[in-house]
Amino acid sequence: MEAMLSPASDEYVAAVHPVNQTERIETLDVLRGVALLGILLMSIQAFGLTEASVQQLVRNPHGGNYWLVTLVHVLFENKMRALFSMLFGAGILLFLNKSRSSSGMEVPELFIRRQLWLIVFGLINAWGLLWHYDILFHYGIVGIFLFPFMRLSPRTLLVCAVAVGLIYSGKLYWQFAEQKQKYEKFQQVTALEKKNKKVKLTDEQKDDKSAWEGMVKGRQYDSKADKADVVAMRSDYATVWSHQLPKTKRMEASFFYQFGLWDIVSMMLLGMALFKWGFFSNRLTTRHYTFLAIGGILIGQAMAWFSLSNHELAIVNFTRYVSTNSLPVAEVLMPFERAFVAIGWASLVLLAYRSGRGAWLWKALSAVGQMAFTNYLMQSMLCTLFFYGYGLGYYGDMKLYQLYIVVAEIWLIQLVFSLMWLKTFRLGPLEWLWRSLTYGRRQPMLRTETSPQVTPVFS
Repeated sequence: MEAMLSPASDEYVAAVHPVNQTERIETLDVLRGVALLGILLMSIQAFGLTEASVQQLVRNPHGGNYWLVTLVHVLFENKMRALFSMLFGAGILLFLNKSRSSSGMEVPELFIRRQLWLIVFGLINAWGLLWHYDILFHYGIVGIFLFPFMRLSPRTLLVCAVAVGLIYSGKLYWQFAEQKQKYEKFQQVTALEKKNKKVKLTDEQKDDKSAWEGMVKGRQYDSKADKADVVAMRSDYATVWSHQLPKTKRMEASFFYQFGLWDIVSMMLLGMALFKWGFFSNRLTTRHYTFLAIGGILIGQAMAWFSLSNHELAIVNFTRYVSTNSLPVAEVLMPFERAFVAIGWASLVLLAYRSGRGAWLWKALSAVGQMAFTNYLMQSMLCTLFFYGYGLGYYGDMKLYQLYIVVAEIWLIQLVFSLMWLKTFRLGPLEWLWRSLTYGRRQPMLRTETSPQVTPVFS
């Protein structure tokens, strides 16, 4: 693929030169819009239902809601977020390839300021809007780490992405190995108790036994705990905040540093490589996009369907999952499954875009992509106000299929709002605020205002 578009080629220079608001790469915006709207397909489940109630659909595999949750899992879960991360990686290169800013500050300084403000917005989304699956905080941190990678060749970036993906896969396997070790220790203790019912367990043996029993209990359906979860989420803001606090701490701290970091780094590096090859800027041949669409979707979906039974077994019977498996197939394959499918979906979208049909749709998706930052936080605001108790309080009150009616409504709102807003303004409201904070001065907002040279990362 490197021969298709080398870093020294005229096409590559055109793809990464600093762009004005009127010189955007439209396909990048379209793909960003698709990824942003696609993310809601998965996040709506966490906005509107308890995790336990969603898992109950897997434990009782029949009916339309089971097939719906299965199809969403196989086709989209993690894939749209992976594509979003890839596009953010591409945006990093767009920003850093500016020769010099008009603010008097060097581009690296501006980039660091931009990322730090993104971290602030992420904290607001997680701790203020109460969305514990926020990704802005993570993107802000990871983007700073990836600063030194901008000068690497696309092939080297791809190697780095694969290496980090393997580390992520390895960490997921290591987690499973620790679970299996706990199960084996539990088995040894129970075997000892069966052999001698009067045996007095040591403190270490008691800990081994309770550790496994606590793990299994935490994965079983508890109707009382599920109902209490719903009651808390339908309460006032302070109650919801306190209830979400442990989840938010876990996602912003321990989960991110153990697993999420490797996930995001691998996808952003892959996005940087693909951007340097001209993938996102629609510069590959139709034959190449066709090959990537078919190959990416077939390989990725084959992995997804192959690992589905393993994924469901971990929910239905965790003890059997640990005791009968030597390899957590679903988790080990996941980093690569999502990359293949994300590239496949992106290639399919670019092929459809290249056909020239449905110009109105591409214009609308491009508008959503231009305002991705605003629309991402808008999804948090709309969903929390609709489902949480300090809003309309529909949390836990809707069937799974009904959630996707809400998704369709939010999509429509964001498509129309983005188109209407960009008729008057050059930036989304939060894109404008973020850029103004980054540059340390008010940026032009109206289309009639004179604009300094700007380059989008998230917007």
